[in-house]
Amino acid sequence: MGEPVQVADTSFLYALFSKSDAFHGKARRAAASADAILVPSEIFAETVSLIHYRVGFTAAKSAGSWIRVQKRMEVAAPSRSVLNGCWGIFRAARGRLSYPDAVVLAWCRERRATPLAFDQAILRRAKR
Repeated sequence: MGEPVQVADTSFLYALFSKSDAFHGKARRAAASADAILVPSEIFAETVSLIHYRVGFTAAKSAGSWIRVQKRMEVAAPSRSVLNGCWGIFRAARGRLSYPDAVVLAWCRERRATPLAFDQAILRRAKR
């Protein structure tokens, strides 16, 4: 992916698929205007699981399939350096940040990217 990349968080992906989510319209606009979106494998798993839990298997399967075929989206497994960065961010936050949030931030640091998120904890820390 040579274009500027954004790293997707579950808050963004869930809003993208949930018409009742307060950020649904904003998520659709952000997805349409993004050059490239990296979806960490942990965030992919969390999103599909959340949709499965809240809406059902068919919706989860549909969302996961859609993400996987998008040309501007890449579902990526972490490298050792991303895992180490994530663990460092998670530990340094001392309980004020979830592990999946730390995953998004570690990928942002690794790729010099911005987060696609509606989670204020991620957005605040990404500005640092």
